[in-house]
Amino acid sequence: MKQFFLALSLIFVFIPSFVQAQKTTCVVDKRFHDFGKIKEDGGKVKAIYTFKNTGNADLLIIKAEPSCGCTVGEWTKEAIAPGKTGTVTAIFDPKNMVGIIDKSIGVYTNAVYASIIVLEMRGEVLPRDKTMDDIFPYRVGNLMFDKELVELGDVPHNKFDSAYVVMFNDGQYPIKINNISPLPDGYRIRPAKYVIEPNEEVRLYASVDGNKLNDFGPFNKNFRLYTDDPDYSEKPLFMFGSVKYNFGTLSKKELKSAPKLSLDKSENDFGEQPIGSVVNTAFKITNYGKNDLVILSIKNQCSCTDATSDKKILKKGESATINVKFDLLGHAGNIQKNITIYTNDPKNSMVDILVRAKLY
Repeated sequence: MKQFFLALSLIFVFIPSFVQAQKTTCVVDKRFHDFGKIKEDGGKVKAIYTFKNTGNADLLIIKAEPSCGCTVGEWTKEAIAPGKTGTVTAIFDPKNMVGIIDKSIGVYTNAVYASIIVLEMRGEVLPRDKTMDDIFPYRVGNLMFDKELVELGDVPHNKFDSAYVVMFNDGQYPIKINNISPLPDGYRIRPAKYVIEPNEEVRLYASVDGNKLNDFGPFNKNFRLYTDDPDYSEKPLFMFGSVKYNFGTLSKKELKSAPKLSLDKSENDFGEQPIGSVVNTAFKITNYGKNDLVILSIKNQCSCTDATSDKKILKKGESATINVKFDLLGHAGNIQKNITIYTNDPKNSMVDILVRAKLY
């Protein structure tokens, strides 16, 4: 019996030693790679990390996961014998990645104390040299533009504002601007020069005079330059922005006496409606302020809605009705549209109301 217990104890002694013998360890030649400065158009670059098996069992690199889609991990898939090495290769594509690089790859192994190893890559991507097509991406014939939209942003209703695009003559002969399509009063297009020489840059100014506009909210005006360019003489362009009420700096006293807008509801759900039907609803606006509330403008999101007010000026305590017609022709499924009301209430100068329906 004593011999049995002695044999059993020897088994338990040898089992931990055997299990421990199956464990492996590894070291990496580096945890950090510096690409330095690389060019955006210089092509993909690689960082190679070497893993050495310092244990007495096979080392397995199970997987390598990059921190983002711009790095792709390639690694040794076969078992790495004791004393041998394997590699993990990080591939970085600098295209459209201008700026500081700070990427990482998580490497999963079967090594003791190193089941997850984080590898880092750093550097800086320098922008590629820009071509004329990069600088002037919008081309019509021999005339190139840095953009086709003249962005004016928010235009105060009582001020003048302007912006410009840059034109470039990429042809061999001068291009003359003979005429510009007419725009409504308050909008103007003016080139710095009417004749653009080959390889010359000229600014094209768009201006808005808020004092001449009786409208508020977004505007999007298209216009054309009529030129003598033999290739596409007409150059279509756009100007857009939004006219906003300019409240200036109001004192506490002025804010206290300002108009105050209140809506009886902010949306109307027509429920299930047949396709092609026309439905109507109304929203009630009340002025709870001391000064007159002015409904400056009502803008429909699409032509399928038509919103009008029975009053433009509301004295203290007065109400107005916003009548909304919703044309469901040409739509299907669930539909909802916004209507924006612009007022002189400094706290509610732009208010959205919503209409929706489910079509069958």
